[in-house]
Amino acid sequence: MRWLWFVLLSITSVASAQNRVFFAGAAERERFNDVHRLSDGTYLIAGQAQNLNWLAPSLPRIALTATGIDSTSAGNVGFVLHVSADLATPLRVVHFPNGTVRDVFKIRTTEVPGSPTGNVFISGSRDGSTNDGYYLARLNGNFVSAPPSGVAMIFNVRASGDHKDRQPWDVDGQGNVFYATGRGFDTNWAAIETIDASGGRRVIEHWHAHWHGSEGNFSEWDGTPASSYPNAASAPLRYSAVVMKVNRRGSLRSINAADYALLGSDANGNAGRQGKFPDDYYHTGACALAGTNTCPNTGPGYTGYRANSARTQRVGAITLDRRNGDLYFGYSTQSVLPGGNPDFEPAVVAMTANGQLRWWDRLYQETSANSSPDQYVDGLAIDHGQNRLIVLARTHGNNTINFWRGNALAASSGSNGFQNQFTGTNGNIHISWLGSFRLNDGRVLAATYLAEFVEGGNNYGAAHPDPLLGGWPNPNAGWPDVNTTRCGADAGFSGEIAIATDGAVGVLCKGRRTITTTDAFQLMPRPNQSNPPAGAWNQFVRVYTPDLSGLRYSSLIVGAWDTSTGAGGDNTRLSGIAFSPDAVVTVGSNLVDAANLPLGNAVPTTNVPTWGSSSAAGESGLVARLTGARLAPSGENLFANGFE
Repeated sequence: MRWLWFVLLSITSVASAQNRVFFAGAAERERFNDVHRLSDGTYLIAGQAQNLNWLAPSLPRIALTATGIDSTSAGNVGFVLHVSADLATPLRVVHFPNGTVRDVFKIRTTEVPGSPTGNVFISGSRDGSTNDGYYLARLNGNFVSAPPSGVAMIFNVRASGDHKDRQPWDVDGQGNVFYATGRGFDTNWAAIETIDASGGRRVIEHWHAHWHGSEGNFSEWDGTPASSYPNAASAPLRYSAVVMKVNRRGSLRSINAADYALLGSDANGNAGRQGKFPDDYYHTGACALAGTNTCPNTGPGYTGYRANSARTQRVGAITLDRRNGDLYFGYSTQSVLPGGNPDFEPAVVAMTANGQLRWWDRLYQETSANSSPDQYVDGLAIDHGQNRLIVLARTHGNNTINFWRGNALAASSGSNGFQNQFTGTNGNIHISWLGSFRLNDGRVLAATYLAEFVEGGNNYGAAHPDPLLGGWPNPNAGWPDVNTTRCGADAGFSGEIAIATDGAVGVLCKGRRTITTTDAFQLMPRPNQSNPPAGAWNQFVRVYTPDLSGLRYSSLIVGAWDTSTGAGGDNTRLSGIAFSPDAVVTVGSNLVDAANLPLGNAVPTTNVPTWGSSSAAGESGLVARLTGARLAPSGENLFANGFE
């Protein structure tokens, strides 16, 4: 009876005529990877399938050439589906030939959010080639002025591991693309490089590593600025890179003793942080750009950390300021604690468009006590309206020295995050975190942990005072245990963040006993009630207030589980998010077994359009447009593109 009670509750909660939730597909392993709202109100959905037979034969189909893409992904077709503003009508589908690329994974455009749509760039997975990775492409139409008829630029990025799975890249207002290549946490190679709108490699004046020669036969010159290169006439520089390898020239290390010894302040105003560059942390000295034995690989650094033997670094996210081309990226380094235990340390870096370092932050205070949890950067987004950077990060483990706490920020005295800190006694779990940083100087303005409650927990404090939370425990009261909560951390999830015009922050995550708002499409039963119904692992969409102190909206999108046993849920994945003027839109797919049969119970659906379905046929695309009482406060238009 509890299962029936929850199904009825779910159906009641989605009764609003404005919500629209449905599947799309016909057992051809359809998967929706990203969603992007265009300036005319229509949407682009990036995806993959075995064929396009699930779309109406009358739908206009535009075949793109895959010439130049090094990929032979048998049995797959990557596509961009253009749909109406109400998601009710497909307008056209743009696709690569079957058997070439696996998917279209990400969509980015060149305009400042809120402006008319600029050029459209996409990326996707490359399989079956000698050098797997992902492709970058610019379409020759933006769907608003005219639909694309082909591809204007193709570039193959060599990548594996997380760099292939997550495809960290972004495009600026001029069409310059910055992207991560290589493989993180490895012994070989990783870097951040850049191309222009035509796919030509670019030289960045103030980066430290540069190459000359021809494709496949490059030679390296390390120096800065690039204009000081002495052989420009005979062997001009072809491209530059930030080397994401902690032990070598061209990486994020100081190049002279004065910079290595430089004392500065961190994002929370704590003085005494040593080193101009973040990777000074692991070494005993600077890394000069020329000369024999002038780039020592010795450690530890000033707080006792040293680099691990797997010295390439995982780039978790890249984002660009559309107005001036400034570059922001987040990464993690595999390291060793003073006692010999393994660790992973994060950093976020801000650079000007010409490669000058602006600021960086470790996301916690550097002290000799060390921060023992593994920590990663999983997503970034620029809030152009508020001139700030939103950081999505993750920690594996609990420790006093962890990410900045929401109630201990020098620049926002007296403020609170929705969840100020890691609570409870669980340590061997992954939980997420959001932080807000000023673009100009990197000061941290707001922060909240993103850690949902455990199943069967206790030590709850008082109920949250916000009526929208309907009596859920206040995360900042009591000392409740929390459980693994991952937001864009797994393979196939790119860490998408959506930013509304007023600065509200939307994210996609996976949790256990997830807090939901009373206006949610699908509710989680509260744990702080007598004999609470069982919860289930779930994918959820959440919107935070601009200052990260409260929730605007939070809803599950998962199979309606048996609330006596918890069975039947944990069967969806959400991978793309965008705001419309009065709603949040997300896309993804359901999970299936080896025979392509849907797992778990059905996801509740509502207002299903004619091209959709109320149930999944094998792996099917999933679309949700969700409204709530505070998603458009006082008539505020929430639309803004979200960028990683």
